[in-house]
Amino acid sequence: MNSYNDLNKLIEEIENNLKNEIDYQRLAKILGTSTYTMQRIFTFLTGITITEYIRKRRLSKAAEELRKTNHKIIDIAIQYHYDSPVSFSNAFKKMYGESPANFRKRKTRMTIYPKLEFHSAIKSMETLSYRIEEKQEQIYYGKATKIISGTDKKSIQTLYAEAKRDGTIDFLKKHHEGNILYYGIYEDIYQNGECQKMGRYYLVGKTPKKEFVKVNIPKAKWACFAVQNRKQKDILKVYQNIYFNWLPNSEYTKILEYPQLEIYYPNYSEICIAVQ
Repeated sequence: MNSYNDLNKLIEEIENNLKNEIDYQRLAKILGTSTYTMQRIFTFLTGITITEYIRKRRLSKAAEELRKTNHKIIDIAIQYHYDSPVSFSNAFKKMYGESPANFRKRKTRMTIYPKLEFHSAIKSMETLSYRIEEKQEQIYYGKATKIISGTDKKSIQTLYAEAKRDGTIDFLKKHHEGNILYYGIYEDIYQNGECQKMGRYYLVGKTPKKEFVKVNIPKAKWACFAVQNRKQKDILKVYQNIYFNWLPNSEYTKILEYPQLEIYYPNYSEICIAVQ
């Protein structure tokens, strides 16, 4: 991956498909990662989710068409993936402060949400502590969310809260060497041969239990990076460093489309990604 060049390719892919269905898996492939990690990195770098970015770009383009063309509002709404004039009008009002019809009539100054362009702002790579480990097929057991989108934080928080309340977390810690908690395996879900941009988030360990689900992770070579704490902002910072600095300068050519592991120890955490 050529770091920021690939991010700009991702932006171009979005820009070329604002009137089409945007395939999150295709976007993730441009970065050589999973849809979940792609969305997390995008949010970390921009301060906005990729879904929100796409929504704002579509509304900006719709605003331009309202001013420059005589197309019916319903046609513009459908063109930019709004299923009704009401949903389009509500979203438009939220962004522009007035209805599409009023916006078209009034010749006030138009503000658009610009297309993003990435430039490297990192002058040097922060120190990364990591190990490479060859692993045979791994089998884990635990509890999972329902099928969710990668940005559904509420379901992930609910899973953790329920696992804490019903003793699952204590069980995982008690029956895992070194009091290690494996947390956060995310994978794309395919239905009818198509990626639905969905997945499951897991809390897992090495010991089976009657009510636990079983998770199989294929044989692979894993690069495991230490994070000094368990905070999400610092975990995301390490992800950024891995993708945009470590990978382009390492002997590894790509990150495999395997589930990614976030391993939470008592006082620090680790990110493990399958590499080739």
